[in-house]
Amino acid sequence: MSFIGRPIWLERLHEGVTLTDYAGNEAGSKASAGDYLAELPTKIERSIIWLTVKNTALAEMLTRFQPVIASDCIVVCCQNGLGAAALARKYLPGIHVLQGIVGCNVVWNESLKQLQKTTEGEFYVEQQGELAPELKKALSAVQHKLLTLFWHKNIEAVAWAKLQLNLASSINTVVNQPVRTMPLDRGCRQVIAALMDELLAVTAARHIRLPKLTRVPARYLPAVLRLPDWLFKRLASAMLHIEPTARSSIWWDLQAGRVTEIDYLNGAVAEQGALSGIACPINKRVTDLVKSLQTSALVAVRPPLGGNTLKFQLHLE
Repeated sequence: MSFIGRPIWLERLHEGVTLTDYAGNEAGSKASAGDYLAELPTKIERSIIWLTVKNTALAEMLTRFQPVIASDCIVVCCQNGLGAAALARKYLPGIHVLQGIVGCNVVWNESLKQLQKTTEGEFYVEQQGELAPELKKALSAVQHKLLTLFWHKNIEAVAWAKLQLNLASSINTVVNQPVRTMPLDRGCRQVIAALMDELLAVTAARHIRLPKLTRVPARYLPAVLRLPDWLFKRLASAMLHIEPTARSSIWWDLQAGRVTEIDYLNGAVAEQGALSGIACPINKRVTDLVKSLQTSALVAVRPPLGGNTLKFQLHLE
């Protein structure tokens, strides 16, 4: 087994990674035997490749894979948002490409040096025809005590359901608050609910039935988010068991001066809505807000923003 990636993650994998979840469960993962490579080898054969780079780096990575990957490989695309597997099939014709969806939110806790599963959800891989038993067994080897692998025939619906959950990442970025404080701010929850309403309108227009990734069915999530604080805290207490300083990946990209994945998240909802004749003004405005922050020299020193202030900025009643 070979691991190819950024040095910081290679070091973490080599040392072994601990995964915890919102319910307080903990499971360690011992270091795997194999090669830890910072660069691609000259030839990759008879391999399962778990492609976990962000959407913003996907095209570049696929271009680098083109001359070295053999036709007997399987590529599993594990990006958030929409369109990653389709892009991989375009760049890697003749290669068996599957889509994988991590159906929960996972953040790295730097102080504890562990991964934290902060929401419900499991790991889904596209069921595309019949795979040879040995390949299916090898793919299932990534299963973890706290992250069960499921095979799914309608992976597009799973991708949309995960995208619904990911829409909150942009709000964490815009309001500049830790992930844990957002559920405590009803104004933030109302904005997230409005974003989800637009996504649900798009999926309804496209006749996509979203699977249930959490205890609350997808269509009811906006209503739960709009509940009064006292009732929300009682019904959604699991959402509050988050490491106090955790931030979304979009926020970290913004702080580091990197281009964010906003076009593949809220931007994708607005784009797909336009193609379906469904207006998604809130997702479009949030996308524009994040893009404006990408070019702002003051992004590192801006103060936190309250949810009600954000509602006003977005012209949300």
